[in-house]
This record gives sequence, structure tokens and C-alpha cells, in this order.
Amino acid sequence: MDKNMCGAFVTVAAKDSVCTGADLICTGSHDEVTLQQAIDRCAAEGKNLFLYNGRYSIDAFLPREDGGPACALCLPNCGRELRVLGQNSDYREDSGVVLWVSEEALDAVDGDGADVIRTTWTEKGMGSGSALYMENLRITLQHNQKPVRCVDLRRCDRPELHNVRTFGYPAAAAGFGRPPEPAVPGCIGITMTDGSNAFFSNYYNCSGSGMYEAFQVGGEHVVLVNCSAIMNVYGYTFGNYTIRCGANHPITMINCMDERNVHLPLFNSCGDSIRGSLERMQGGQEVNMISFNMERIPAQTPGGVLGDCMREVHPGTWRGTIEFTAQPDWHHLNEEDYQLWENDGSGTGFRTRNVAHKQICTTAERLRYYPTYGQQIFDTDLNKLLICTDPANRIWVDASGNIV
Repeated sequence: MDKNMCGAFVTVAAKDSVCTGADLICTGSHDEVTLQQAIDRCAAEGKNLFLYNGRYSIDAFLPREDGGPACALCLPNCGRELRVLGQNSDYREDSGVVLWVSEEALDAVDGDGADVIRTTWTEKGMGSGSALYMENLRITLQHNQKPVRCVDLRRCDRPELHNVRTFGYPAAAAGFGRPPEPAVPGCIGITMTDGSNAFFSNYYNCSGSGMYEAFQVGGEHVVLVNCSAIMNVYGYTFGNYTIRCGANHPITMINCMDERNVHLPLFNSCGDSIRGSLERMQGGQEVNMISFNMERIPAQTPGGVLGDCMREVHPGTWRGTIEFTAQPDWHHLNEEDYQLWENDGSGTGFRTRNVAHKQICTTAERLRYYPTYGQQIFDTDLNKLLICTDPANRIWVDASGNIV
């Protein structure tokens, strides 16, 4: 951090930080207390928060007077953008700024769950006065067997997150090639905003590993770039939490990965709410996935068994475009014969393309592909353009509707 900028920040050091001159220094026990003092000071003095590299011990989740979930850290609605900056992006699990949620804190969580970080609770997120810029932060849960959200943005009006990582299995000695135990429902990396949000909602280089849901995606005008979900039960779910605002406008994902998760992405509720109700009109929201890649390797997946393909809770109601590749094993080419969507009507509102497929090919090559609904291929043996109308049974028709 530029020394000339120090006056704009409240600075905090961990017990093991290598720094001098921080405004507040944590003891290594119940550091959530010191961190909350720093956050409150930011609000009172019009400043932002800067954390030096080190491990900050989160040892308790506390109830708050705003009526929201118990949490370790509660960020104020300042009516401006609050910036929470870590010193460096982490390159290893134990580097950078790490909020280490202890077993003591997790063991005290009951069925209602808790949040590590959230914004001040309001009736709804839109117009709450909470804008958040968060960068270079890792949240590590000692284990993934409690319903804990690492970052809860349901009442945040406008977030932008860079290099925010959530991790849920350090005590399990799991890792690359050694999948962790599946997390329990409610163990979540990042939960996004409550429906409509002001201006934008951006997530860059964020990741989740060892969670039940790494990313609970929601809101509008949402952009995820270079985000990764590895060894979770679900890497990404869409509209899978209750909101009080509508959700019609686009969600865009660029170069994001879904690797070694039990289930492929789940699509639940979308569309505006019915006026005066939490019920949804259900349908029409757009999700675009550009260069979306997957790894589906049972032996490297929590529990050792692959679950659902992409699925809609309300089949055929979502819209969008998906271009993807899928790798079925390490040291393996991207798979051509690959089923992306469940065969229950899910995905019929999407234009879906497996990038490993040629768009012009012979009959023999076309028939070895697992196709996608509405896929078009020019068959050079038949000398005509064909459209897939039934992926499960690999049924193709020509422009006149004749099955070929």
C-alpha cells in the first residue's frame, strides 16, 4: 500500500504479520473482536480497512441487533463504497490474508447457521446503502460440516470482489488428488445479492473449494471472470436462495471452471417476484457461460460418485447461451460424447454448444457425439443441415422436420 494512502485506511495486523505501525494488532485469539473494532472505526472515520498478511483467528459467531444471521464480522451500510483490502493475493493455502475459522467457532453453530462476513441486515439488498469492494482475502473453515456462509452479500447493494477465496477442508489433509468429505447443506462460499442491485455486481478470480455450494449465484447484471469451483457438492447454483427483489437481467460468466464437483450447476428460481409476495413469476432470466470448463472425475470428487448433470428445478424456464468443454479424466482430451443437461426438459431454453464438436462433419462423426438440444450440424454425407430435437435418443431432423 502506498504510504501516502495510509491515512485513508484503518490498518490491522495479525499476530504473525510482518509489519510495523498497524493501527490495531490482533492477539491470535478471538481476532473477530479486533477486526470488528477496526470495521466500526472505518464507518465512524470515513475510512477503509487494510489487513496485513497473516492468519486472523475467528473463534466465535455473534448475534447482532439488526436481526440478521449470527456472524463474525458485520460490515456497515456506509452510503458509500467500503473497501476491504488484503495486503497480497494468496499463492498457497496458508499465505496472504487468511480468516481462519476455528473448530471452536464451528462447533457452536446450530441449525440456523452463521456467516463469517456479511453486511448489515435490511429488509432487502436493493437500496440498502451498502457498496463493498473486497480484495485479497481467504476464508478458511477448519471443517465443512456446519452450515456456515463465508461471504453473505444478500443485503449488499453493490459488491465487487477480487481474489476472494473460500476453503473448507484444511483439517482433512485433502487436496489435489485427495477429495475431501462432502460438505453439509448450508456450508457456502459466496452468496450473492438479493435480486436487483445498483450498477453492477462483479467477481474476479474468486474461488470456492470444499463447500456444499461454492457460489450461490443471484442478482442482476452479475459478472464472474476467472472464477473457480473445485471439489464441492455444487460448484454453482443459480437463484437457489430466497430473495425479496426480482431477478430478470443477465448473469455472465467468462472463463470459469467447474472441476471435480459432485453435481453440475443447478438452476432454481428466476424472474420478477409477484408484487407484494415472495413468489416468483419464474422464468426468462439469462445466464451466459463463455469458455466454461468442467472436469468430471469420480475418483477425485467428494464422495467418489458423480451426481446430477446440469439441471433446472423448473425445467425450461431459464434462458441463455453456454459454450463449454469437459474433461473426463486427467491426461485426456476434451470429451465429445458428453451429456451436459439432465433429460427432464432442463436446458431447453439455452443455446448450448460443446466446443469439442465440429459444426460441419460426416454422419459417422455426428453420431458419435452426445448432442445438445437444438444443436445444428451440417452433415457432409447427407449434404444438409440437421437439428437435434431429442439429445437422449440422438434424434436429428432436417429443415422439413424429417427424422434422419
